[in-house]
Amino acid sequence: MEYWLQFVNTLPEDLVELSVLAEECGFAGIMEGDHWLMPAGSADKDPHERGGMPWDYSFSDVLVTAGAVLQATTRLRFAPGVMILANRTNPIIVAKSCATASRISGGRFALGVGLGWMKEEYDVAGVDFTTRVPRTVEMIEILRKLWGPGPVEHHGRYFDFPPTHNVPRPHQSIPVYIGAYVPQALRRAGRIGDGWIGPPGTIEELAAAIAIIDEGRRESDRDGDPFEVFAGLKRNADGSLPGRDDFRRAEDIGVTAAKFGPIEHVLGEPYVSIEEKRRWILDFAERVIHA
Repeated sequence: MEYWLQFVNTLPEDLVELSVLAEECGFAGIMEGDHWLMPAGSADKDPHERGGMPWDYSFSDVLVTAGAVLQATTRLRFAPGVMILANRTNPIIVAKSCATASRISGGRFALGVGLGWMKEEYDVAGVDFTTRVPRTVEMIEILRKLWGPGPVEHHGRYFDFPPTHNVPRPHQSIPVYIGAYVPQALRRAGRIGDGWIGPPGTIEELAAAIAIIDEGRRESDRDGDPFEVFAGLKRNADGSLPGRDDFRRAEDIGVTAAKFGPIEHVLGEPYVSIEEKRRWILDFAERVIHA
């Protein structure tokens, strides 16, 4: 099993420093959250968060961050966890940025994609929030076209362009991982994704989610294709943090990459210093990765 570290509210220079430490500690990859707009004083709220998220959280540009982290490390993988793809108004620019990150890192970049919950973020982008599902699906189709041999063209519901070259192209396919919570989104992840980025759960909750994903994979005749499952574990019933044996049980049900963090969520605190994050990374490595 691989171990990945997920960040939120971490300044870009701190994130690069902590990523180097994570690689030294044996983590396989890094995920960084994505919001390009944080409306001050909004009444909007992430339905998946136990508490409100502060509106002054730091969210670095995930693609700029990817380039910095991938250049500062030698084997660590990077994926947005997750990019709100549908409020990007130009998939060609996204395809170019992702291909560039993949090329400069020797294929260590993957794209994590989610729908997003913040309507105001879509409003400012000028994108209809109610179209985010079909728009995301179409954009993923476009990205995969542009990452393949060119020229390619596209004539769809939301985007239309003539035969186009998009160079540089990645040397190998860029995996697209889908962030999903509810059953219809889990099935969609199985139908169109190369993997699933899930929230922390119990073994039982994760097994149920994976079963729904597998339904989607069978529906699209993709059940024989490689598929990665990124998920964290909730605290145990006695309040203790999950250990190596718990993650082995997760591996038995199909989790391929154990996700640790964000440390803010582990601690239930919105603001955590870089010193504290460094300590928790070292603790996880000693307690789980090298146990």
